[in-house]
Amino acid sequence: MEKQEVLNELYALRAGLSAISQEYDKAQAIDGKCDEVLAANAEDFCGGLICYDCRMKENDGKIYFHGLEKLQNRYGYIEGIEKKIQNGEITEDETVKATKSWASKIDENNLKGKKAFNRWLADDECDAYFNSVLLEAQKNRHAAFCGDISNVNYKKESKRKTKRSVIFFCVAAVFAIFLALMFAGAFGKWNEGIADILTLVCLIIVAAALIIAGLVYLGTAKAYKTKYQRELTEADSILNSAQWLLDNLPQNKKKTREILKEKDDNIAPIKQSCNEFYAALAKHFNPLLDERDWQNLDLVIFELETRRADTVKEALQLVDRELQTERIQQTIVQATKQICYEIRRGFSELKSTIINCTKAICSQLFEVNMQLTGISRQLSELTDGVNLSNALQAKANVTSAQLLNDVQTIRYYQ
Repeated sequence: MEKQEVLNELYALRAGLSAISQEYDKAQAIDGKCDEVLAANAEDFCGGLICYDCRMKENDGKIYFHGLEKLQNRYGYIEGIEKKIQNGEITEDETVKATKSWASKIDENNLKGKKAFNRWLADDECDAYFNSVLLEAQKNRHAAFCGDISNVNYKKESKRKTKRSVIFFCVAAVFAIFLALMFAGAFGKWNEGIADILTLVCLIIVAAALIIAGLVYLGTAKAYKTKYQRELTEADSILNSAQWLLDNLPQNKKKTREILKEKDDNIAPIKQSCNEFYAALAKHFNPLLDERDWQNLDLVIFELETRRADTVKEALQLVDRELQTERIQQTIVQATKQICYEIRRGFSELKSTIINCTKAICSQLFEVNMQLTGISRQLSELTDGVNLSNALQAKANVTSAQLLNDVQTIRYYQ
């Protein structure tokens, strides 16, 4: 096979990988729409209640939410991110350096944790979590009833202040009776002398002070009682909400599973058709370039395009040398730019080559005995020469390593 024919074949391979990458984009769009529906569902169900910690203490032991942990790892959630930032375990990225703040990084991490939680609502593991929420609400209600929910025990303080107000009112009543008796002459003749007037004024002042003190304590007692009732009402509300969540959890779990199933049903044909098409690509192009080297496809094309190599074997040897040096990143960027240029420059010629290759790939699909039921539409799109050509152009500025990452992700999509 001549060098130009080899290059055309390699570009056709890149077009095939680009087409699968575009299918991955479609799957991501479906996944993103599903995440929006799941977020709305979680908001309607439990509002801002989110479980970020996959380790829950229970009766001096620990319950590990392995399903939640798996989802968190899938979305890249970092548990205890703030502590890790303080310990220097997480390095600054460009956003942090530009804003000189970790706030956006922490918010982004919380969104990842929330996305994992929204999907976790379909898992039976979450039963234990919502049971723990109810148990905590019951403890909180009991503490509120006993008045121990705050630093100040409003229940006890209300009773104490009430008792003191009663005492002051009783003493004030005694003074009032004493004054009345004085006016009635029970303690001798009232002669309105200076001494008697001073005694009367002092008694009135004392009685008034006692009444005022009693009123102050009574007002404080009522304020404490109001606070106690408010804490009790809030605790009752939290307990009722926790009970409602647990009662409605089975229904919400079913709804979440239905949302996920609809998403999986929409992505399954895409995944299957991509696997079928990938198998056909492998069967057709493996004799030219082993699929284990497809991630370095850009570099192989670059070595051939720039005449550094005349055969695929020589190009692979040069690629191996590049991989062993620090120049690899710069070379990959240069190779991607070169490929973008070549795709745009010789697109008409490549288009005809791609169409010819797709005919051969279509025959491979039948030779490997693929199950075509239900995926004919996706396969027809993937094996259409025009679509492949468009995919090659659309993904021209994406590296082959990124393309292959997209390919592997959709092939083993979960």
